[in-house]
Amino acid sequence: MPAKPAPTAQQQSTRRDRLVLSAVFLVSGASALLFETLWLHLAGLVFGVSVYASALVLSSFMGGLALGNALISRFGRDVTDPVRFYAVMELLVGAWGLLLVLCFPMLSVWLGAMLGPAMDKPVLLNGLRFSFSFLLFLLPSTAMGVTLPLLVKALTRRPGEFGKALGRLYGVNTLGACLGALAGETLLIAPLGISGTGFVAAGLNALAAVGALAVAARFREEPAREETTETAARPPLTGRAKRLLAAGFLAGGAFLGLEVVWTRFLQLFVRSTSLAFAVMLAVILAGIGLGGVFAGWWLRREADGRRITAPLALLVGATALASFRLFESAAGVSLSVYQTVDWRYVAVLSLALMFPAAFVSGMVFTTLGEAFHREVGDRARSAGLVAMANTLGAMAGPLVAGFLLIPALGMEKSLFALCAVYIFPAALCTARTAPWPSFGTGRFLQAATLAFALFLAIFPFGAVRGYLTRACADFLKDGETVIETIEGVTGTLQYLRKDYLGEPYYYRLVTDGYSMSSTDRLAKRYMKLFGYFPEAVLPNPKSALLICFGTGSTATSLVEDKRLTSIDIVDISRDVLRGSSLVYPDPAKNPTLDPRVTTHVEDGRFFLLASTKKYDIITAEPPPPMMAGVVNLYSREYFELMRDRLSDGGMVTYWLPVFEISPADAKAILRAFADVFDHASLWTGDNFNWMMVGVKKPKGPKPAADFPRLWEAGATGEGLRTIGVEEPGQLGALFMLDGQALADYLGDAKPLTDNYPKRLSGYPDSPQTQQGYLAEHNKLLDALAAKERFAGSAEAALLLPPPVKAEAGKWFETQQIINTYLNNMIPPPPPLPAVNYVLSGTDLRVVPLWLMKSDPDKQAIVAKLLAAGMAPTAETEFQLGVKALAERNYLLADAKLKRAQDMGYPSNLAPARVYVLCMAGLLSEAEALARVAFAGGQASASAKTYLDWLARTFGFNSPF
Repeated sequence: MPAKPAPTAQQQSTRRDRLVLSAVFLVSGASALLFETLWLHLAGLVFGVSVYASALVLSSFMGGLALGNALISRFGRDVTDPVRFYAVMELLVGAWGLLLVLCFPMLSVWLGAMLGPAMDKPVLLNGLRFSFSFLLFLLPSTAMGVTLPLLVKALTRRPGEFGKALGRLYGVNTLGACLGALAGETLLIAPLGISGTGFVAAGLNALAAVGALAVAARFREEPAREETTETAARPPLTGRAKRLLAAGFLAGGAFLGLEVVWTRFLQLFVRSTSLAFAVMLAVILAGIGLGGVFAGWWLRREADGRRITAPLALLVGATALASFRLFESAAGVSLSVYQTVDWRYVAVLSLALMFPAAFVSGMVFTTLGEAFHREVGDRARSAGLVAMANTLGAMAGPLVAGFLLIPALGMEKSLFALCAVYIFPAALCTARTAPWPSFGTGRFLQAATLAFALFLAIFPFGAVRGYLTRACADFLKDGETVIETIEGVTGTLQYLRKDYLGEPYYYRLVTDGYSMSSTDRLAKRYMKLFGYFPEAVLPNPKSALLICFGTGSTATSLVEDKRLTSIDIVDISRDVLRGSSLVYPDPAKNPTLDPRVTTHVEDGRFFLLASTKKYDIITAEPPPPMMAGVVNLYSREYFELMRDRLSDGGMVTYWLPVFEISPADAKAILRAFADVFDHASLWTGDNFNWMMVGVKKPKGPKPAADFPRLWEAGATGEGLRTIGVEEPGQLGALFMLDGQALADYLGDAKPLTDNYPKRLSGYPDSPQTQQGYLAEHNKLLDALAAKERFAGSAEAALLLPPPVKAEAGKWFETQQIINTYLNNMIPPPPPLPAVNYVLSGTDLRVVPLWLMKSDPDKQAIVAKLLAAGMAPTAETEFQLGVKALAERNYLLADAKLKRAQDMGYPSNLAPARVYVLCMAGLLSEAEALARVAFAGGQASASAKTYLDWLARTFGFNSPF
């Protein structure tokens, strides 16, 4: 490359000026990451956060960056005042970026109306998503794309400075992005909100522009000087230059593909919170940035990028392979840290898995750019084209990894394949003649090749299977087995099944290491109530919308109601919808196959935004609000969308999972809901799974004569009894809060809104903290206190006919038993006193089964097996004894329990038999059994307490 004459004295920049530009670009990187985070977040609220929508929106943004790179590579030579031009670009990014932040919420209705007609045309819909987002991001992303080449041109004033300048600028800009990622997540969004953080980002752009303008004059070039050093006509790229661009494309694509795989893999160990993703991103950016700075320092010491790019490319693959191979020992992985929420451990895992390859990748970009500049010569053209190739690769890599590789090969083989790709950019950067290395003569290249080949050869195929198994360890200990693993587009799904006596008992869906849904007793009760509750209280519902399918319990409750003529089910994952065939192997019971059901693979918020259909029932159980990307499914604006899609008189039932959130967080969500629905109330589903109920323009309760019909219908009646709601009045006993009591509970709590997503404080940081939260929530589960509030409840009067509301009053004591004795998170007291209350004071049959460790599903399995000729066992006799007890057939119950004990039942059934005999009026037999069973003075304190209770209740003579 021909040497350039030295700049004139008045043009000469000092070391201080160069440091100012480096600091400016650090600030610019922080602003860019803040804006990128805010834009993509807000775009998700408009275009959807389904995996396809998110990928297209991100691709449109990256396309703008690539366009900026391409434009500066074409016209950058003509820019004689690059730093001043750079300052203008920073101001453009700040102004347009802030405008986007402020205007996105206002554009949502218009864009929703534009996209709505394409809802059922995926190709058209995704094309519109890409087009609109590309147009919105075009100016700021293109301006961002030109900044690096501009400053590289400004700082490259003498021969040999290109690599140093590129490495320094690329590195500090990426380190700034790292700071921006952490600052936005931990410092800015919570107090300032999305819009306030946008103002901060714009302020950083303005600060960068001011700093650049302060030194711009020292970097101005004379047009004549450029013309004398470079040919007027732009020469075509040589074959070597094109190969280097291909290498940059492949390296960028492979690394961003690896980032997708790494993130999916770490989700097995890390709870998917926004903070966790911010920490992961910060580690990657820190690695890339430090790698770029180090490469710039290395190149300054006379290293030639042409000699070292090929071996460095291989070392990216080698370090990625080695990190995965050594991950467990390096990170100290143990069962106790699965699904951790501790950011420090997230950082350790990320450093162990991702940092080494990120560091070397940052070096590769810098050395490749330096090698390309030696081939091409034009500073702006070199930096622009290399950045463009790398950006285009970064666009393609995540799409290939997420949509093709992982679904086809799984995480493990995808990681191996992406690492193997690095052989191609390495090969493209070799040649037979110096200074390019060759595999035959280059020592550094030979060593890198050996390391690369070694780690390919010892790749631990099968390790992911072990990690997946250990992620389900708690469930496997409880007897569940993994029946299907799906490494799909949206996540890693594991379906587990618990068998009872060799028959399927319930199913569980584990998504990315987190138990997302189940058909066990607890989950089935509250999930089916989301459908049964509105079906019971609304006069004649015809249409329903379910957002989030899970394992299908709510969908089943909707399908069971034959009055519904239209049911839409929306889920973000096609794999979850397809998984219904695993949970419901009988097609007749699969709710997605009901002819009234239409499934939509989309996120619920976008569906509500784009759809114009009205519904009588809308119900939803999205993931817990602390999970990344989910908070806006609990915000005030989202609830407004739900209200707008309700018919007059329609109802929303919505999950409020308080088992992992603080009382303050629960209040923020409830406040958002109550702000939207004039008629809002809170009901219990099961324990700490609560149900928010909102009604739009209620029409009053339906006639009392019609209310029991849901219980009289075959499918819904059986379903209601199975979940322990055997009488219509029990529905009213689920009541918790409404009206003034709800307002008093909420106090001055601020609502969760789209602009303030950080009004949720996060997961509890320790089991002790969680127990403190549960103790606070448990106060609200006092059904006897709720009974007093229910008596004056205006919402209950609108939903329940007077006779049903009056009847409900007698069921609050039973609900208190359910809340207390069937609590899965606060240890309950011994159950027999509760069993006695239910048996003596009600006709209920399911609640006694639950209290005695049984349920209708177990009873059905036992009946099926015995009818098929299976010989009785201790377990079947126990279940028959519990069934007889629930049916108030006490003599049969005692006989069956005694036989179960004689056949070797593992638990001591004598206390239960003593109680059963008392219920049968056989006090002498009960006393005799107690004298034998409790062995006099050797009885425990709890046994004495129990026998004292029998004495008070039945006149029983205790042996003590």
